[in-house]
Amino acid sequence: MQVLDLSLLAKTACRGYTAEETAIWNLTVPVTELPQGLPFGPNARNASLDAKPAKAMLKTLAEEPEKFILYNSGIMIVAAEIVASRVEGGDFKVRLKLQVPSTEDEGDFLGHGVLNGGHTYKALMHALHGKRKRGESYSNLSSAYVQVSVAVGISEHEIASISRARNLSLSVPLYALKNLAQDWKPIEEALPKEYRQHVLFKPNEYGEFEGNAHYNVTDLIRRLALLNNKLFDFRQDKHPIKAYSSSGSLVQGWKEEDYKQVIPLLQDILWLEQKIMEQHVEINGTGATGKKVVIPKVSGCSAKPMKLITGKEISLTIGDIFYMPILAAFRVLIKDGQWTKPVETLWEEWGTKLVDKLWDTYKSEGRSSASAFASSKSTWSTLTNLVAMQFVQI
Repeated sequence: MQVLDLSLLAKTACRGYTAEETAIWNLTVPVTELPQGLPFGPNARNASLDAKPAKAMLKTLAEEPEKFILYNSGIMIVAAEIVASRVEGGDFKVRLKLQVPSTEDEGDFLGHGVLNGGHTYKALMHALHGKRKRGESYSNLSSAYVQVSVAVGISEHEIASISRARNLSLSVPLYALKNLAQDWKPIEEALPKEYRQHVLFKPNEYGEFEGNAHYNVTDLIRRLALLNNKLFDFRQDKHPIKAYSSSGSLVQGWKEEDYKQVIPLLQDILWLEQKIMEQHVEINGTGATGKKVVIPKVSGCSAKPMKLITGKEISLTIGDIFYMPILAAFRVLIKDGQWTKPVETLWEEWGTKLVDKLWDTYKSEGRSSASAFASSKSTWSTLTNLVAMQFVQI
């Protein structure tokens, strides 16, 4: 843990609330006095200048900066310590001390910083110090003020709860709120480091690099559900159709204990998915002989390239229904949280066979849409039973 020491000049500063060790200070701060480098650690979502609130704030700062304090609800910061003293002229010199995780820290402490109002802080920092686009100008920022509240004496376990409560809105996805409670920590630890840049665990996590992230943690939960015999026991003819049709319910009902046996298999699951996708491209793609592309005719698929969680880019976009039941069938080959054989061997024995079976089933049933095909229990049971009937190790 390291200490961040910041100073600013406020027009007003008063302690508005005190209870035991907790206090909340209210500051009126010229935007030009806001310090750079406030961390977003405790915020449920990192800020993005592409978000509508941030765009509206920048418009006000450019056209009516004196009204910014009226239109904006301000910034809330959680800090370890605050000291305010009056200086000549009636203003207040405010010193903040924040504890932030260092690169060596392994604990769960989210750190101090912006608890609410991340878009506000991001917009103000851009207006003050950001790289301007052509025609972008903020010529009178000296007339703009912002309300800043500083909470001190907040225990580590309360930071996540406060941030979650203050960020409850439709614009904050459920997976982002659960991230505050460290719900996804075991998944993040199981995800190979080289795949991490492709998966968001909270919105706008990568800022300008977010273009790399085509997935979020919900997509990982869906894949873990596909191989989850505890929740969807193939022996009881239960199938993880929710992974296709109701991923939100999987996030809502998340319990780590339900996924303990499959989380360590996450890398293998993503490897299997990639092999499935590559097999679809092989049997449906256009090759040197001019073979006709078949799968783009199917709902949910297209001829556009697709990047997988592994970072692998394939030449076709494959709809969820054309890999999910295949992955789900591999759960038959898991016993006590372990593959019955090396996963590479299992793919050689079953992979191509399952891809062909799914595609043949789709064509034989004559379904016109992937969603209708996906909602049919027989779609899932056909592949699972194909493995179960030939592989008896229960």
